[in-house]
Amino acid sequence: MRTPKLITNYGYMSDTDLAAMATRTADALRTNTNFPELDPAFEAYEPVALDYVAKQAITASGRASGVQKEEKDEARERLLVMMRKVAGYINNFTEVSSIQLSSGFLPVSSPKTSRVPRASAWVRLADSNRPGELLLKFEAIREAYLYEMQIASTLDETGEPVWEDLDPAPRATGNFYAPVTDGVTYYFRVRSRNKKGVSKWSPVDSLRARVNN
Repeated sequence: MRTPKLITNYGYMSDTDLAAMATRTADALRTNTNFPELDPAFEAYEPVALDYVAKQAITASGRASGVQKEEKDEARERLLVMMRKVAGYINNFTEVSSIQLSSGFLPVSSPKTSRVPRASAWVRLADSNRPGELLLKFEAIREAYLYEMQIASTLDETGEPVWEDLDPAPRATGNFYAPVTDGVTYYFRVRSRNKKGVSKWSPVDSLRARVNN
């Protein structure tokens, strides 16, 4: 029988999704009596979580200074380390799924075979090491053998992205998009495919391109 576990590494999440997860876990743990000896303690976890939420909110408008962006990135790294420790403690503390999930952290997905693949739960656009290029990140799906990707750089009159199909990808790593234009906001989504069919589209992530001149 499979032992339930929580995800411990949330580095794949976009800043927006990670801020939501920080708020979710802080709220879930604040009055939670399932972990009386939580390590690190909630008193140590909450300030780190809320500090990131506050700094992410400042940078979300796209008008933050370089210093504010650096402070947000530093707060993100502190939060990821803290989340890894807290989720790891809970995994070692109990194998009861309902108790684990009361923490607000996400479960490791159960493997599924011989069925239509599920959608990636997350996608992320990130700056590449090469100028004029974006890195396309998304959750790998065990039962998928191909990923259909779409990107957009404009919105229609209703505010919805105008999607452009990209070449399908056989894996969830090593995918890039270029060229991009400095200052333009790009939107990205993906769905997975196998012999049984195709999943729904993933959530959408967006990023304002920064091209080094």
